[in-house]
Amino acid sequence: MKTPCNVIRDLLPLYQDGVCSPESRQLVEEHLEECETCRAEWERMHAPLPSDHPQVEERTVAQAASSAWKRGRRRAFSKGFVIAAVLMAVVCGLVALWAWCNRAPREVTGRILETHVNNTTGDVAYVVYTPRGDQIGLVMEEYTKVISFFDTYTDLGFLDGEIYDALHIYAELGSTTEAISNRDGKKLPTYSAQLVEIDAYQKPEPVLLEDGTQVEVWQKNGGVLYALPNGPELLDVHTPSPPAIGMVGTENLEKLPQEAQKNISAYFEKHGQLYDEMEELEAVYQSYLEAGSPASFSTCLILQDTYLSASSPRVIYCTTSLHAPSKYMEVGTAFYRDTGERVDMEDLFTCTPEELGKALLDASGTTDPTLRQEMEDAFDLDRLILGPDLLVVGYEAGSLPSQDTTYFLSFDYDDTILERMHAWAVPYSQ
Repeated sequence: MKTPCNVIRDLLPLYQDGVCSPESRQLVEEHLEECETCRAEWERMHAPLPSDHPQVEERTVAQAASSAWKRGRRRAFSKGFVIAAVLMAVVCGLVALWAWCNRAPREVTGRILETHVNNTTGDVAYVVYTPRGDQIGLVMEEYTKVISFFDTYTDLGFLDGEIYDALHIYAELGSTTEAISNRDGKKLPTYSAQLVEIDAYQKPEPVLLEDGTQVEVWQKNGGVLYALPNGPELLDVHTPSPPAIGMVGTENLEKLPQEAQKNISAYFEKHGQLYDEMEELEAVYQSYLEAGSPASFSTCLILQDTYLSASSPRVIYCTTSLHAPSKYMEVGTAFYRDTGERVDMEDLFTCTPEELGKALLDASGTTDPTLRQEMEDAFDLDRLILGPDLLVVGYEAGSLPSQDTTYFLSFDYDDTILERMHAWAVPYSQ
C-alpha cells in the first residue's frame, strides 16, 4: 500500500538531516521514486538558499531551524509509532493465524497401523490412520489415561507398547510433539495423548463385496465397523438392542410381569432388525467410489433404537427408529401388558383399516390429489406410531412416489380416532 504523502513530508526534514531510521529512509526513498509532487518538495528543500535574502540574526535562524526540526521530529515519531503499531498488529495477526491453522486437533478416531517403541528411552508412539485418510503420530505420556473395553487389551499393555494387534481407538490430544516417521519414512504430525479409548479390534476374517473387494471387520463394544484395508471406514453399525427400561411417565418395563418382559425382549431379538447389513454396506461402498477419495467421504452410520413410547390400560407401545444410509424410518409395535404378546394393530380399533385410513387422510387436510391417492394406496396399520399425545402415520422414503423423503402425518387423539379406537387401547396422556 502506498504511504500517504503527508506522512512522507513529515519525514523529509529527518531524511534531509540523516537522522531517520533505516526503515523510514527506505520508505521515503521508495515514495520519492513514485511521487512527483513529493519529489518536487524534496528538491525544493534540498536546493541551496538564494543569496539575496534579507539579513536575519543568526540566533533567530538557529532557533527557527531547531523548532522546525523538533516539530518535524515529533510528527515523524507520531506517524512512525502509528506505522509500527499497524505493522505489529499485522505480524501478531499472522502469527495467530499460523497458530490456528497448525493447532492440534482436540480429538481423533482411527486405526492403529504401527507401534513404535524406543528401546533406549522406552518411549511409545503409535501411527494412527484416521477416517479422512490421514496418518498422525500419537505419543504416550506419563499422564496419558487409557481405557479399554476389552479384557484382552489392557491399559498397561497399550501404554508400554506391548500390543501389536490392529486396534481402533478414540483419543483426546494434547500438544504437538517431535514428529515421528511411519514405515515409509514420512514424517507425520505428532501429538501427545491425554486420553485413549480402545473401542474396537480387527476380526481375522474380512467380508467380500459383490465385486470381490475385501472389507475389514472391526468388532466394537456393541457394534461392528467396516473399513477398507488401508482405506476409509465405510460403515459404523450399532447393534440393535431390546427396548430400554426407559420410562413413559411413570411406566417402565420393570413394572411389567416377568413373563411380559421376557416375551417383549424375545420379540425384538427375533424381529427387531429393520435393515439388511450387507445391502447397506454395498450401497455405502458405491457411495465411496463415487466420492473418489477418503477426504471426500464420511463414514456412514446405522443406528436402530427402540424405546417405550406410550402405554394404555391394557397395552404397552414401543417405537423403533432406524437411521441408515439408505433410509430413515420409525415403526410402532404394541404388546399386551400382562403377557408381552404382540398386538395386531387391527385389534386396537373398532373399524376396518380402510375406514380408519380414509378418516385420517380426510382429517389431515391433504389437498394434493396425487399425494392423497399415494397415501391411500400405501396406507397400512403397521405404519401407525402411537405416542402419549399423538398418533403418527409414517411413510418411509420411497413409499410415496411424489416424495423424496420420509413423510409423517400427526393427529391428536380427537373424535376422529377416539370414536374408532377401543378405550382400553387409548394411550395415557402425558
